[in-house]
Amino acid sequence: MTLDELRAEIDKIDDELAPLLAWRMAIAVQVAAAKRETGSPVLQPERERAVLARLGAGVEPQYIPALETVYEAVFRASREIQGGLTP
Repeated sequence: MTLDELRAEIDKIDDELAPLLAWRMAIAVQVAAAKRETGSPVLQPERERAVLARLGAGVEPQYIPALETVYEAVFRASREIQGGLTP
């Protein structure tokens, strides 16, 4: 494949990822409400570790550091949304 073709493939993936990430953030708003009801903290490191472990199990080992980097940003964005909505 040419560079332009490879970039077109990445663009297709990004076009699918963006709505899924927005959907994930919308669910994070609902998670904030549930945490508020139960008095749970926004930061739940054990949940984040479990998500990374689950996702990492289906990824080639050389891609795990990149996956962790991306999901650390996703978790941070989710916590920021939740933190803005919970006391």
